[in-house]
Amino acid sequence: MKNKIPILLITHDRPYLLGKVLDRLIKFTDWNEFELWICSNSSTISNQKIIKAYKSKFPFINVFHQEVNQVALIQNSLIEKLRRDIYIKLDDDIFVTDNWSKSFLNVYERNYTNISIGSVIIPINGFGWTIFLKIMNLEEDFILRFPDVKLIQGCTEPAIWDNPEVNEYFWSKCLDLDSTAKHFLKSQKSYKDYEVPYRYSIGGIIFSHEFWEKMNGWKVSEEFSKGLRNYKLLSKVNKKIANLRGKPEQKRVQQLIKLFTGMETSELGYDEQSLFTFSQENGYKQYVTTENIIFHFAFGPTEEYLIKKVFLDIKF
Repeated sequence: MKNKIPILLITHDRPYLLGKVLDRLIKFTDWNEFELWICSNSSTISNQKIIKAYKSKFPFINVFHQEVNQVALIQNSLIEKLRRDIYIKLDDDIFVTDNWSKSFLNVYERNYTNISIGSVIIPINGFGWTIFLKIMNLEEDFILRFPDVKLIQGCTEPAIWDNPEVNEYFWSKCLDLDSTAKHFLKSQKSYKDYEVPYRYSIGGIIFSHEFWEKMNGWKVSEEFSKGLRNYKLLSKVNKKIANLRGKPEQKRVQQLIKLFTGMETSELGYDEQSLFTFSQENGYKQYVTTENIIFHFAFGPTEEYLIKKVFLDIKF
């Protein structure tokens, strides 16, 4: 039997989004071709409740748990276990659309010879935001609304990264996800694959096992690796003396160990920069296609603002 393509859904603490993300993923994915792995990245109690509810309702969902909060590490561990040809990785604030997976596979196959990662247009993204405006014929309207905002591409440099009003404007044009996706596709005569020549925000990507192996997995910083070694050492000590203090005390101490060693807060961006650097140095390229569109809720600097301003208005 042919191996299914794993979808790695990374989640830590977005219970208010996770269910909506899963609803759309379950609806718009062919589960004869793909399999879902929820990567429970040191999930909070609220997050765990959502995961358990969906696992109970949809038994085909797989759950892979990690004690420490590190997105690169949990992916490496699961990929090492699965060892499939290709993978799709999604964050827990990515909303897919009709035929999304087909477009991911297509951009990968069209650029197979030198692709590192592939994706589709994402409006709340330092690369996709300007292309979205252009295809949706919103450039002029945006410039009138934000005359001082530069329409540049990048990773954290563009205004879409941290400008709340700009993000609110984009969501005002995307509140009905499915209608927006249809309009986006109808607004193009043909799709185009773009090379992304800088660090890319990897919230929704496709990549091969071969490439993952060549770059020796998703990179984790030496600082985090040092903290992880300390965490494992202290955890062993805590476990050995657990019988003397009891389970409740062990759990409390374990949480303190996690905080002390820095294992509670995930390391963000290091994997993206390392990916881009490796791609540049070894002749690989990052590709994004306009063949389809998916939606990203928010970057960290604007997430709280958007929860208040647009979350309840989005037609998920």
